[in-house]
Amino acid sequence: MSQSLFAAPCTMFELPLSQDFDQARAAVLGIPFDCGLSATRFGARLGPNAIRQASVLTGVLLKDANVDPLERVVDAGNVRVSAGGIHGAFEAIERAMNMVLDADCIPLTLGGDGAVSLPQMRSIQRAHGPVAVLHFDAHTDTAQLKSNDHYDNATQFTHAVNESLIDVEHAIHVGTRAPVNAEDDIAYTRKLGYEVIPYVVVRNWGEAKLIAHLQRRVSGKKVYICFDMDFFDPSVAPGVQTPTPGGALAAEGLAMIRGLKGLDVVALDINTVTPLHDSAGVTATLAASVAAEMLALL
Repeated sequence: MSQSLFAAPCTMFELPLSQDFDQARAAVLGIPFDCGLSATRFGARLGPNAIRQASVLTGVLLKDANVDPLERVVDAGNVRVSAGGIHGAFEAIERAMNMVLDADCIPLTLGGDGAVSLPQMRSIQRAHGPVAVLHFDAHTDTAQLKSNDHYDNATQFTHAVNESLIDVEHAIHVGTRAPVNAEDDIAYTRKLGYEVIPYVVVRNWGEAKLIAHLQRRVSGKKVYICFDMDFFDPSVAPGVQTPTPGGALAAEGLAMIRGLKGLDVVALDINTVTPLHDSAGVTATLAASVAAEMLALL
């Protein structure tokens, strides 16, 4: 196990650094990988440790919570990946995820860009079969493939359908938007079988109606929650790979996560924190709060 994971400079919420997954309820797993393909933004591979560092204060504040989301939670460290090869990185991520899931432990991953979600879904399918998906993101990440070997941070949910990794009839993209519109992307994503709830619909519905809809759609299913931090508006989360105006404010996004209480969550994924563009670390701090709310769901 030590061949695929290594100790982080600090641990999430100052949790124990451990790979004894049999004794843990959930395990934090850093995935310091990005494809390095963005023309203007890079560095999501630095996200895991930035979130960990920001989580120290969040962990102090958790001491006043009425529940302990950190009970029997460990930090396993970071997956040992090379920045130079996407297939080798995917294999390492999948092996590390298998170690967690084989111990009946729930992984909470810290990316990395959105590409890291594909090997996670491969591992989740191996452990649980095709599961329902709640993907909170400004983008659907279902780009049309240029070839069978087209892998990047916008194709992971296209491959997920092609590889039959998920229960696409119960897979929902929440928060989709673009500077003008994203109608072509939305139409293609729906053609693949996904439900898409654009952010304009989220805003019109309000939190209560959205949460009731999501609960109704995936209740009774095993659920993978994937949260791209650009779901939030860049005014509150500027340090992401593809900032897209018109998203959720911090309180709104956190409330949506709280509303998922009661679902049968089998894996949690937070990605695209990009520290080089994160003034004062506000995005990493918000990601730490997202992590705490996700652990509280369990």
